Amino acid sequence: MRKIVVFFALSALLFSCCGKGKGYKAATQWGDSIAIIDDKTYYWQQLADESARISVVKDNKLVTECTVRGLVYGAKQYDDGDIYILCGQNQISWFDIRNIPSEIDLMTEAEWENYDPSQENADAIIDIGM
Repeated sequence: MRKIVVFFALSALLFSCCGKGKGYKAATQWGDSIAIIDDKTYYWQQLADESARISVVKDNKLVTECTVRGLVYGAKQYDDGDIYILCGQNQISWFDIRNIPSEIDLMTEAEWENYDPSQENADAIIDIGM
């Protein structure tokens, strides 16, 4: 009899705790840590094949977020201290932490396949490998 009472008491306690944190954005929603710069932590979260989010967190509070669209596979901090977004075809794109936009639109897979570098007004196009 005692086991049944304890079981129901524990069940009631567990069910009363469920859902209390739904309005709180947990740190696990911020994704993988990319870098810590000036007391701010930068997190990468892959949302879909061609969409991700960079969240900037300071003192466990969200400072700002940037949605990144296009061929994106991740981001990391390189030896120079800056954050770079890893794109398709072994390309990287610099992420300006001083002027974070709400959205960055990089080339999608279809745009990259149809891309013609000869249309660029440049002396050379450099493929930056990793």
